[in-house]
Amino acid sequence: MTLEELIAKQEIQELVNDFSNLADDRNAQGQGPLFTEDAVLEFQVGPEGEVHEIPGRDAIVAAFENTVGVNSTAKAVYHANGQLSVTLADDLQSATGINYCMATLVNDEDGKDVITTNYVRYADQYVKIDGRWFIKRRRTCFLISEKRPYNG
Repeated sequence: MTLEELIAKQEIQELVNDFSNLADDRNAQGQGPLFTEDAVLEFQVGPEGEVHEIPGRDAIVAAFENTVGVNSTAKAVYHANGQLSVTLADDLQSATGINYCMATLVNDEDGKDVITTNYVRYADQYVKIDGRWFIKRRRTCFLISEKRPYNG
């Protein structure tokens, strides 16, 4: 592996980590610039579930605002990223990646705090524009979700 390949993979790792850190800060507006203007966010519940698309950066930010941002009912958000496998294109200007993540939210449901833990697999497409990596497409697959009372 060349130094340029190692640097590209590290930059993509930082992009993925920035996404999760901003979610934990409930900063959906900050997540927006991590995506290209024409990015597509896909999500599905279960590996065989129906895939839903959210096209465009503005719509993606609005969706994040409703799930983890200021418009959401989330009281707390916590992401723990796991393994990330990146495959770089030969020209080092695009890449694909698979990232596993445990995303936990605390929400008020009927006056009681509930923890929802989602075990997520992200399948990403990345592109490098003007020397910076962006997410071009992200499929979020909620492999497992569990809820339990929060007694914090």
